Amino acid sequence: MLENSQQNELLFKKLTVEERKWKVSRKNPECPLNKFIGNPKAIRRLARAAFSAMGNRNRDCSDYSLAVCGPPSTGKTYLTKLFAKTVGLPLVVIEPQTVKRVQNIFDEISLTCREFSYEDIVQAGELTLKPDGKGKFSLPPVIVFIDEVHNLKSNVVQGLLKATEPNDRIMITEEGQQVATNKVCWMIATTDRGDLFDAFDTRFQKVNLRLYSKDEMAKIVQMNNPDWDIEVCKLVATYNPIVPREAIAFAKDMRVEYEMNPSEWMDVAKRTAEDHGIDEFGMTYARLNVLKALGRSTMSASQMPFVVHVKEDELRKYIMPPLLARTPDQQVPFVTVCSRGYSITKAGLAELDRRGISHRGLKAMPESVAEMFTDAA
Repeated sequence: MLENSQQNELLFKKLTVEERKWKVSRKNPECPLNKFIGNPKAIRRLARAAFSAMGNRNRDCSDYSLAVCGPPSTGKTYLTKLFAKTVGLPLVVIEPQTVKRVQNIFDEISLTCREFSYEDIVQAGELTLKPDGKGKFSLPPVIVFIDEVHNLKSNVVQGLLKATEPNDRIMITEEGQQVATNKVCWMIATTDRGDLFDAFDTRFQKVNLRLYSKDEMAKIVQMNNPDWDIEVCKLVATYNPIVPREAIAFAKDMRVEYEMNPSEWMDVAKRTAEDHGIDEFGMTYARLNVLKALGRSTMSASQMPFVVHVKEDELRKYIMPPLLARTPDQQVPFVTVCSRGYSITKAGLAELDRRGISHRGLKAMPESVAEMFTDAA
């Protein structure tokens, strides 16, 4: 047992600069960060943070406070997990809906530290968090990730202001416990930087994620189906270009369909797509109905659910985002927001033309929208 002064102190194997460089190298197949497909700029940012942390014997990376920003399904949580695995520290994942008090966060950190199995440790202290002689707790090097941070209750946010302030780093729980967080690497995630609390926006470095290209989605599918040719994986990406988990589920269904009814992969993909409510060009019928409606005229957000026959939450969370998104393959969104509500764009009109669906052309959109996307394909 270590002396009290050494409680919570972790000592990893000392690494040379060359060893650290290899640990985070894109050429290193063992580097966890290399499992993340796409967003190379974000990967380089986190690789530098990991390289820096590995220069500390205790892997302390508290000087990096990071806000991972990006659309839904871009892998914010997954990327954070890979970063923590690369550094070798415990990752505490905080879901705002389960947190009512600051004490809940402290309890989750304590639980994670007790259960974590460290690798490459030369010396490890007692990680059951205990107060010092003055009743103050000191957290070991740890990464605390708060997903969708904008959903935190205001009382919890206030309790975290001191804990995340670089010149303070003290967390005080509702029970009066003082917790030193000077070795905590705080990471937060949000789908929209505009939703961040002002205090958080200024103290967290932004790591921005974008949606995937179809080629990147195909690589994600192939990682989960290593026996498949990349061309088959590209078929999956054609029908599921936005959300990785949906693409993976689609691929699984394609595999079963092929086993039951062997035929050309193109035919297998089309049959599977039809059963998933996706047309031959890779768009769900629900989203196509939105384009059909907007091909006639602009529409308010309150009208849209009744026109396309879906609930408001489903429309807002799952149907509209891909239509409003810009991707590496689709630089102009199919739908945009205007003063009257939702409006189709020229790119959206092109999708209707592609399917031979009639529309009102530029008359379906406000003049400002037509001018904004005048050069859009």
